[in-house]
Amino acid sequence: MKTNRFETFMDAILAIIITVLVLKLPQPPEATFEAILSMNMWYINYFLCFLIIFNTWFNDHNLFQMVEEIDNNVVFVYGVLILVISVIPYFATWVALNPTSIPAQTMFGLLFLAINFLYAISTYLVVRANPYNEKLGKINVKSFRRYVPVAVILIGFILTYTIYPQAIYISCILATVYSFLLAFLAKSEIETSDRFEAFFDAIVAIVITVLVLEITMASNGSWDALFDLKIEFLAYIISFIVCFNYWNYNHNLFALVNRIDGKVIWIVALAMFFTSLIPYLSHFVANNFNSFMAQACYGIDFMVIVFTSIITSEQLKRVDSANIALLMALKNHIPLYSMIIVVGIGIVIGYLFYPPAVIISCMLSIILVWLIPKLR
Repeated sequence: MKTNRFETFMDAILAIIITVLVLKLPQPPEATFEAILSMNMWYINYFLCFLIIFNTWFNDHNLFQMVEEIDNNVVFVYGVLILVISVIPYFATWVALNPTSIPAQTMFGLLFLAINFLYAISTYLVVRANPYNEKLGKINVKSFRRYVPVAVILIGFILTYTIYPQAIYISCILATVYSFLLAFLAKSEIETSDRFEAFFDAIVAIVITVLVLEITMASNGSWDALFDLKIEFLAYIISFIVCFNYWNYNHNLFALVNRIDGKVIWIVALAMFFTSLIPYLSHFVANNFNSFMAQACYGIDFMVIVFTSIITSEQLKRVDSANIALLMALKNHIPLYSMIIVVGIGIVIGYLFYPPAVIISCMLSIILVWLIPKLR
């Protein structure tokens, strides 16, 4: 069978799982640095799960751009792989609630072990289903480095059941980081950015949709009850503008792009990770609107997203150096740097005088970037 519809279906599921992960993150008990630090395992878990899911998508993307046909065996194994990935949010939450529990560690490790093992099998089946495909024929499915993550996690199981209960969790971190480095450092020749753009669009669309789920329902049917939620709606509107602006920037940018590589995808993935946190941080700010710590977390997240856009632009100029239109469009980063400066000023004002100045500066920086070209 042809792969286009199958790829779209898998991408949709992975995009939803990545964004649903943030709904499992509990809010800090209070808006202090100590309270945030006390939740470090939740945040590490979130990043770890995001990384393994996106890495699975990235490897699948690189594989399927070489694939012409797949058979039912491939579809079946990918179905099992999707099943395993779909329960990651549940068991990531279980292990975060019970970090020293061996059963929780075991289930978490089994998921990561299964993902690596199933992907290795699916790659073998894809290659076998296309015996005359020269590009696929160059893939060494027996390469030792493909199975290093499996070996690392198995060692973690041995250590957990002998001397150190949290060894499985640590081994999952090491195995995922290894897989990421393998993917990031490899030379990836991306034939077209269409699938990546569609995946990006799906994630941002779901993040925008998830934003509204974080708004508290009015306590009753009165206008007063609705007005009591004015801060939450304000945070929602600003966060919506932030997400939509980031999508619009990338839409206009990639409309000029002819070539990308794996590093471009991973840099944008980092931005997508911080974008996926916006619903969580929006709720955090709404509940602690006059707290500088909550506002600063939002502002720093916004600045990181903008900064990754600058790095993405520089990488695109290197990869697509013959693209005159792209080089002209990216000849300077004054609008992006101005956004960082405006939010930086907002953080200073927020620290010294008025904490909500931070989230207001995020919206103001976007408005200025929109208005300045119009005024010119």
